[in-house]
Amino acid sequence: MHDLKPKEQHELILANADKEQIVLHMNSGQDEEVTRIAITLARQCGLYVHFARLWRMRVSDLDGSFGSDDYMKNLYTNRRLLHKELIKTRPS
Repeated sequence: MHDLKPKEQHELILANADKEQIVLHMNSGQDEEVTRIAITLARQCGLYVHFARLWRMRVSDLDGSFGSDDYMKNLYTNRRLLHKELIKTRPS
């Protein structure tokens, strides 16, 4: 990890923390929470390629459906609409 640049180290630390949460949600059958994490990341990225790279860091060795190109493209393209829907359905 010391061979990485500071920005890459920071991205890796965040990816590992998110991966832990993703695994917990997947194990408990809460796929909507995994989608919520992906949408949050997508909303922070200005370009699809950045989102795809960062999301693959989180799910590359997990369930293939979350790392598929179709899933990522759909999520990134519809991130604003999906975010609004998730806010409405989130329990208070």
